[in-house]
Amino acid sequence: MSFRAISWSVRAVDLPERCSVKAGRMNLMSQRRRLLVVNVLLFMTILSAHAQIGNTGRLDTWTTKPVSREHDQAKQLSYVRIVRAAKQNNSDRVVFEFAGPFPNYRVEYLKGHFYDGEGGRERIKSAGNVFVQVEFNMIPASDEQLKFTETKNFVPRGRLRMASVQSVTDQGLFEGFYDFVVGLSSRKPFRVTELSNPARLVVEFKH
Repeated sequence: MSFRAISWSVRAVDLPERCSVKAGRMNLMSQRRRLLVVNVLLFMTILSAHAQIGNTGRLDTWTTKPVSREHDQAKQLSYVRIVRAAKQNNSDRVVFEFAGPFPNYRVEYLKGHFYDGEGGRERIKSAGNVFVQVEFNMIPASDEQLKFTETKNFVPRGRLRMASVQSVTDQGLFEGFYDFVVGLSSRKPFRVTELSNPARLVVEFKH
């Protein structure tokens, strides 16, 4: 056999391996491109979410207008650990306790008995004549949050026998937004306060 024949034979045997290596490199490049696209989309979603929350209203002040705050969560994730409701001397309060730092949030009155959820516009069936939506943003839909959500006393259940607060309903977590609806006996001024150690958002409603 000539040297040229031997050389051709070696190249012919090596060709499938070279094709396989080339295909592997192309597949890796494709995966990197997809990962880059996913990261860009996630970043754009985060920017969009920040734009939707904003900073409006004043803390520690009685009002009926929306109150919202953005918080820097670059270093640590935030989860809703538990929701409590209690009667005070001149007000009822709903307390949202977090595992981690404060998430972005917005507190505002809904215009009627309807809530814009994941499946579209739906009627609120929980107790109350008027309703306040408490919306948290940048909450991960993860096993960690699910662990808290599935706790027996995660949120007050049923009709609450208070002067103002009639119910607190978990509306679910979707695309980083975790919504709760507070049912009230009538339209009352509310006050939003941030507490620390641990991070808690307190929403009080006048009697």
